[in-house]
Amino acid sequence: MIESKTYYMISRYELRLGNRILVNDKLQQVSGITATKIFTIDAEENNELTASEYAQEKLEPVALTDELLKECGFVFHDYFKFWQLVTTGIRSEMDLSPDYEVIDFMRKPILKKLTSLHQLQNIYFMLKGRELKFIKRMLPIV
Repeated sequence: MIESKTYYMISRYELRLGNRILVNDKLQQVSGITATKIFTIDAEENNELTASEYAQEKLEPVALTDELLKECGFVFHDYFKFWQLVTTGIRSEMDLSPDYEVIDFMRKPILKKLTSLHQLQNIYFMLKGRELKFIKRMLPIV
């Protein structure tokens, strides 16, 4: 289940095209950004590519959860107590602590606690130069 903590409004400066956010409790994907509006598509539910326009005040982050990490392809290692994303081969793409901090190979935090999906997408893109893929379709809030 997708969750939102209405603890802050997302600034347009935090967003990139392709980020997944909540608008009116519905999962949306950012398709355009202007000085005053954010455009999104609801390609998750019905593959409809009609863009909708929203004011920044309507945007909410998708809270980062264990279930969401699994949908992004992360696996939790009980013995070592951290999340790991392995997409190809045996090398790790990214490691996260149980508190959602990006950690290095010595398990020391290199980036403090992530709280939302769009932050994870942005960090992954900055580190890897490509988009974070989703293993299964993310379901909207019921």
